[in-house]
Amino acid sequence: MQSQTVDPKVDFSSFSDTIGVLQNILARSQVTMPDLETPYSRANFAPANHSAIELKDHSISAIITERQQQLDGVLHEISGLETVIDSINNICRQLVEKKDKIVQSINLHKKLVMALWRLPNEVTSQIFVHCLPKHHRLWPSSKLAPMLLTRICRRWRDVAVSLPSLWCSLRLDADEVHDRHWQPLASCYDSWLRRSRGLPLSLEVWCYAVNSTIKIRSLIQPYINQISSLSIHFPLDADEPEHILIDLPALQELTVGVYGRSAIPAIAQSVSRLSFTLRDLKVTWPVFHLEHLSVFNSLLAHLTNLEVVISHMDLVPHLLHLCPNLSSLTIRAGAKQLLRTIEPFTHTKLRSLRVAHDLGNTIHLAGLFVALSLPNLRLLEARYIQPSQTYTLFDALPPPNLLQLEARYEII
Repeated sequence: MQSQTVDPKVDFSSFSDTIGVLQNILARSQVTMPDLETPYSRANFAPANHSAIELKDHSISAIITERQQQLDGVLHEISGLETVIDSINNICRQLVEKKDKIVQSINLHKKLVMALWRLPNEVTSQIFVHCLPKHHRLWPSSKLAPMLLTRICRRWRDVAVSLPSLWCSLRLDADEVHDRHWQPLASCYDSWLRRSRGLPLSLEVWCYAVNSTIKIRSLIQPYINQISSLSIHFPLDADEPEHILIDLPALQELTVGVYGRSAIPAIAQSVSRLSFTLRDLKVTWPVFHLEHLSVFNSLLAHLTNLEVVISHMDLVPHLLHLCPNLSSLTIRAGAKQLLRTIEPFTHTKLRSLRVAHDLGNTIHLAGLFVALSLPNLRLLEARYIQPSQTYTLFDALPPPNLLQLEARYEII
């Protein structure tokens, strides 16, 4: 028998075939006992006759040599077989360990299934809510909750479909690619939104192609009374926002990003039609200049939260003047700023101020805080401030304010 070394990292997926081969080999294998009889095996040796022994010494030595060779061969086969047996025992131990883990997993999942099936629908619903992805608005993907939950079993599908809070957030895309398959995609969006069953909706809309806003408007028309949060983005050469920003009576939060050349007039015309329920406005682009502020007067007066990109720091007092109810202001400014005199201004309701900018120093921020009086400010967040310039900003803050606010800044 030839010895073989068995790899301990054997692939168990094909091991059943190996077992079958070994069983066939063992069934056909047998140990043949050799005939060890010689003329000397049954000899009755008389007292030593040195002459006779000397005459036969050569033939006996040959027999001994042959037997030694036979013994060496048997010992080699035994050693090889022991090696194979050790390897098989090792594989057997691994198989037993694999079996134990499989049994453990089966028992665990049996208990889990039993526990899940015993849970009331109300508890299962709460678990489903925590399964939603962490990002704000959801994609209609079969690999993510909530759609994934509808594919597990019938009971889970019934619970998920009947839970409106799972279907209140959605991202809608309209571009040339989607345009070729718009009808099935629109049907999917509509099915999703219908499951919200009248709850407030949070929508994110990306319009990349001409006439895409008309399609989106037609799609969301049945749900305009539910839309409380809307984020719309229009890259270059896309539609203007006026087709979507019409008659949204429940809208409270609006995010707009328009990158066309005539973006400001389009935004102003659109938001002027909005209800006074809007409290949160975020314009990620374009940049606001002083002459743009007047077109938003009627809207700004009702806002409590505002985030905009501005051209100069001296626009901040103008913004605060137009937003008497503002509680939170986030501004972003470019790297090039003109140092202008900022008129003193007091705003009694502002509690949070965030400033992000690319300025080489903070002299513009210092001038801003010298002019502003913010008695109720509690949070100041300033980003991209150079280490050698941070003192300028905080030296400009009046001591009473400094005791009440939490200052956050980043050093780069």
